[in-house]
Amino acid sequence: MGKTSLRVMSINLENLFSPGEKFYGSQYSQVEYEAKVNWIGSMIAEGQVHVAALTELGKDSESCIKDVMAAANEKDVTTWGPFEHEFRAQPSKGSTQIRTAVISRFELSDTQSIVRYPDGFHVDLHKPGTSMDEEENWITVPATQFSRPIAKVRVNPQNGTPFNLFVVHLKSKRPIKSAHDGFNEAIGIARAAVRRNVEAAALRYYFDTFLPAQYQVDEDVPTFVAGDFNDTPNSVPVENIRGPFEKVPGPSRPWSEVDRRRLVSCARLHLKKSAYEDKLFSYVHNESFSLLDQIFVTEHLPGRFVCFEVYNDHVLRHQLMSSPTDQEKQWKSMVSDHGVVIVEFKRMLPA
Repeated sequence: MGKTSLRVMSINLENLFSPGEKFYGSQYSQVEYEAKVNWIGSMIAEGQVHVAALTELGKDSESCIKDVMAAANEKDVTTWGPFEHEFRAQPSKGSTQIRTAVISRFELSDTQSIVRYPDGFHVDLHKPGTSMDEEENWITVPATQFSRPIAKVRVNPQNGTPFNLFVVHLKSKRPIKSAHDGFNEAIGIARAAVRRNVEAAALRYYFDTFLPAQYQVDEDVPTFVAGDFNDTPNSVPVENIRGPFEKVPGPSRPWSEVDRRRLVSCARLHLKKSAYEDKLFSYVHNESFSLLDQIFVTEHLPGRFVCFEVYNDHVLRHQLMSSPTDQEKQWKSMVSDHGVVIVEFKRMLPA
């Protein structure tokens, strides 16, 4: 990698909870916890990254994130300075609380937990067969906040290019089942899809305001959006977050005001250079290989793009994991069930 390159990672920790803390009917022993933290630290260190976006950080997040940074620093193979800055968003609601978070070698500022949807945002559905002009014929989807709050930070490399980083974890495809419909799986999957699509639309609504405001303050500050999107790059919710381009921007064509509010998929930047889409995956479910973990950037960075890397050997090993019970096999492992995604951009740091 070049001396001025910046490397950013997105990693789903798969339920990193403190030893003895119960989650989904399971818990880690001290030995199991230490093994998992050491594995996470190894992935961060071996990835030689400057910043890592984390998802599925458990309830006792302060001790867990300190342990992760210590493990990464112990195994670090660079001379870039330690991970010593972190931010943890507010936890999700419910019996098992998880968070999005950031660890960084560089100072963080403007930290924020984005919990609720933006003011003025809501999604309503039209009753088929009725007039679309009548307000009473529209039913509002009763969702007002993200299932996992979004971590927002400003990363400040010393004498380098500062950038915004958002860490997202959209609603999964896991069915939202209910007793009143007999725990019907098909209905539960539909509910989860509605929730994920609404969250994606809320995020797009937020960026339509945030990015123009950022350009007014400082148009040279880029933005990264990273995390577990729980859907593929060409899925409806992820495409909605990215937004449609007015024109096809390129080296000889300036970005329009509309396109400056759009996000560019780093996976697609990679595919344009050297790979086929069906070879990129960060998750395996029902024999389906999917790229759920992704990173997007604003107009500032496609010209500086170097590479998009996915480390996923452990995902295949995870499928063969042995465990005393099916429940523990589903929820607890010493690695992650997600692949690790890394992007690199040149000319971001001082030589």
